Amino acid sequence: MLKPSLLALIFSLFILPAFAQHASIKGIVVDTVEKTKLQNSSILLIRSKDSILVKDTRAKANGEFELSNLKKGNYTLVITFPKMADFIRDIQLSDSSKFNLGHIAMDSKATLLNEVTIKAQKQAISMKGDTITYQADSFAVKPHANLQDLLRRLPGIEVDKDGAIKAGGKDVNTLLVDGEEFFGDDPLLAQKYLKANAVSEVQVYDKKSKQEELSGIKEGDAKEKVMNIKLKENAKNGYLSTLDANSDLNHFKNVGGMAGIYKSKLKAAVFGFNSNINQDSKASAAMSKLKGNDYDVIEVGDDGSTVMIMYGNQDDDGFSPTNGLPDITSYGAHFSDKWNENKVGLKLNYKGNNRDVLDRTTSKNQSLLPNGTNFFSSSSANSETKNTGQSLKGSVDVKIDSLSTLKISFAASKNKNNDAYTSSNETKNGAGFFVNNSNQQNNSNGDNNLFNGNINYSKKFAKKGRTLSIDLQPETKNGTSLGNSLSVTNYYDDNGVINRTVNQDFLNDNSGRESSLGTRIAYTEPLGKQFSLQTAYSFKTVVSNSHKLVFDKSLNNKRIDSLSNNFDFNNFSNIGKVVLQYRAKKFTLSGGAEATQTTFELNDLDRNNKFNRDYLNWAPQSNLNYKLGKNTSVSLNYNGSTRQPSLDQLQPIRQVNNPLYEIKGNPNLKPSFNNNVGFNFNTYQQKSEMYAYVYGGYSFTKNAVVSVRTVDDVNKTTSSYTNLNGNNNFYTGASFNKSFSKIHFNTGLNASYNHSNSVSILNNKLNENVNNSISLRPRFSYYSDKVQIQYNPSFTFSNSKSSIGSINNGKNFYHNHDISGNIELPYNTEFNTSISLSYQPANSSFSTPVNIAIWNAYLSKKMLKAQELEIKVAISDILAEKIGYNRYVGGNNISEYTNSFIPRYVLIGITYNLTGNFIKEDKKK
Repeated sequence: MLKPSLLALIFSLFILPAFAQHASIKGIVVDTVEKTKLQNSSILLIRSKDSILVKDTRAKANGEFELSNLKKGNYTLVITFPKMADFIRDIQLSDSSKFNLGHIAMDSKATLLNEVTIKAQKQAISMKGDTITYQADSFAVKPHANLQDLLRRLPGIEVDKDGAIKAGGKDVNTLLVDGEEFFGDDPLLAQKYLKANAVSEVQVYDKKSKQEELSGIKEGDAKEKVMNIKLKENAKNGYLSTLDANSDLNHFKNVGGMAGIYKSKLKAAVFGFNSNINQDSKASAAMSKLKGNDYDVIEVGDDGSTVMIMYGNQDDDGFSPTNGLPDITSYGAHFSDKWNENKVGLKLNYKGNNRDVLDRTTSKNQSLLPNGTNFFSSSSANSETKNTGQSLKGSVDVKIDSLSTLKISFAASKNKNNDAYTSSNETKNGAGFFVNNSNQQNNSNGDNNLFNGNINYSKKFAKKGRTLSIDLQPETKNGTSLGNSLSVTNYYDDNGVINRTVNQDFLNDNSGRESSLGTRIAYTEPLGKQFSLQTAYSFKTVVSNSHKLVFDKSLNNKRIDSLSNNFDFNNFSNIGKVVLQYRAKKFTLSGGAEATQTTFELNDLDRNNKFNRDYLNWAPQSNLNYKLGKNTSVSLNYNGSTRQPSLDQLQPIRQVNNPLYEIKGNPNLKPSFNNNVGFNFNTYQQKSEMYAYVYGGYSFTKNAVVSVRTVDDVNKTTSSYTNLNGNNNFYTGASFNKSFSKIHFNTGLNASYNHSNSVSILNNKLNENVNNSISLRPRFSYYSDKVQIQYNPSFTFSNSKSSIGSINNGKNFYHNHDISGNIELPYNTEFNTSISLSYQPANSSFSTPVNIAIWNAYLSKKMLKAQELEIKVAISDILAEKIGYNRYVGGNNISEYTNSFIPRYVLIGITYNLTGNFIKEDKKK
């Protein structure tokens, strides 16, 4: 809970400014020729000294407007209306000024142009609808600055050290250039390589769903923003390239490069990199998120239980794992262009990769059983994972006419993997005697192939809001895997003496194939000015087979029938959706449901046994979004969904991947139903640069599918599934952010609380785990032309209890402190440093604290005329405190883990950036 003093502080930040401001401006906007009142005229009040937008509003139906609660100062009032010349007036306010401008006459642009030529300077910030436009030249940046430097100067825009952008408190995950993707829509690439002096305007507006863009019907408060960068005419065609090479001159290296051109709608690029320090190069960071065209995927769960609409075809080529010692090579190319007056477009992205990751892990675990027995387990393992693959993704867009479009998207990939794994494990009881130990060796080789696509036809009708969208989605995927599994497991009696040894030497031959076809038809119909009806029908059919064969090599490769299975799996799903939406001036209310009918058939070819299921799932939904003000809204929502058990949970086939762990399916499982209720409140006040967000929710599941585990006296676990009630979760949190542009300071606070209950069966007893966690995350940042400093601490307290008994008290507390800074020194030199402090105090489960300080720094110097050459010396983990360690405190379980990590290193690097334009800036006459 927040302390009263903190609540009072937040309250005062919201409320007190309203009592301190009394000045106001009002008037009536009229047309001088037609003598009519100009409804919806845009009224902007801009602070004169820094061109920051202070307040804005729209004229009422009678042309009246009023701007109230204003601070004293000098302002510029701007009033705009389509086809009318802008009204501009400078106004000086005191604390109690009451400006009544009376009737404000707006002249037609056509009339004025017949009389005189007008020269007007564009305002630094303007607003039209939900779009805010910044004039780039109105904000001073240093010479050779890039787009990222410019964005950090714009009021209401936040850019963190990793390049993540927020606008009006909302995330900006899509950055366009002249309305088009810039080698993909990832914000990072354009920020790094576009120069600030090439930018004409920066536009920010709400991100619309694809259905909103098609129908024009707003579905609720947008969760994200889109940023569009408009380039100057001479900068619309250009080239960009970089070479980034870093090495310790011995073992560690990080090398990458890319080159690209953009000319009108044409964009082409190639890139590649190699790294063994688990960190991507500048080139790979900029190009890593290239992808094919996105579309909504019609997805069916393994059980065929539900048709889910997901934002799909995302890039799945992550750079590298978070643990281990990697050696990663990746390369790729991008091409996109439009022809025939932009009616036909093509986009292609090719990627290849080669990854090799070594890792050594250890673990220690203590677990408590219902009868009071304690088991102490430890293990160590070595692994090597190799993966090579290639992928091609793309799309073809055809604009059939002004109202119809055809989009064809596709993706194909081919991957090979080679895994090797060795491990040793041992378990002792509370008396210190062995109960088991084992040694395992596993290796496998496999390949996976995938092709999927989407054909979409979209049409808008003459009646606004009436739309039709049809999707057809084919997909095929197949995979094979061949491997060996060798293990020796010893079981001990009560005195710690071996009484049984089990040897396994298995050959595993697995293969599978799946083909599917899905389609969706969506139709939207406006029912008057305030109601709209959204309907959709989808189906998906899946045909698949799986062959999992296990052979005993010690018995001349005899097949083990109890561990093998050979089956066909077919399903057919239908889904219908109906949503009715009501839109008023202040709020939007919608409600509806999805109904999914599914039939699937599992044919066990080995046992000549068929397993059929046929069921109907319901998913009701409702949403209320209320606008308390232009930048303040609150929403309430409810969603219910049926979830069928997965195929692995249902299969009555024994699965043994580990001699000490066995899984059995339960064909009698029932479907579960999940209920979710949530609320959101957010507000953004541009004039005070303040953003606040409050959220919360509660969910509970009826007939949840939970685990049933039996642990015997030698710590062998047999796991299955059953249906139980009792799983629920409550969460709430708040975020507050305040900027102080005058002193270049930003501060904020995130707070969250989570309470969850989860149930399971352990050795025939109900085990209820209750987890509570509280987290506080303040943040502070200061920026200027020469210095940037950020401090982000976090404090987390958690408590976990188990109904069968807890080890110690289950309490855990830790806090982290991330501090980073950047300072520009003379002679184009830059110093950057960051330190991450992690504190895990001692508790009842761990007697020693774990306090770690990871300190990194680099010194760089930029050279040549346009500072395109950079020399850098970087040091990672200066204090050599990285240990690759983590630990967990639960109710009836505590654990600690170690993994391989990259030790301290020093890299010497050189980066050369070459960017420019094919068209030179016009010379001044």
